[in-house]
Amino acid sequence: MVQQRKAQRKESLAPKQSPLPVRANKKQFTVPHPLSEPWQTHAVPLPFQNVFSISFRIYNNLPEVRKKKEEQKKRMILQSNRLRAEVFKKQLLDQLLQRNAV
Repeated sequence: MVQQRKAQRKESLAPKQSPLPVRANKKQFTVPHPLSEPWQTHAVPLPFQNVFSISFRIYNNLPEVRKKKEEQKKRMILQSNRLRAEVFKKQLLDQLLQRNAV
């Protein structure tokens, strides 16, 4: 009985080993998400301006937003081309009417 108690004491005093081996010389860190921003790892809150600019940049890089902006640019170019064509028609018509009047 005495020997069993001594054995139990030795087992309870011995350091318990975790199921996963831990390297003593390296700290274990979680791997950050590849799309995460550096500001997400800070413990100190950032000013509103910085957070706003970062979220605005992320939003502008979304594929839907890029496509929408490209379509809007195309519409603006088409509209300006139509206006130029109308102005050209008016100028050409004015020139023809002036020649016929003389």
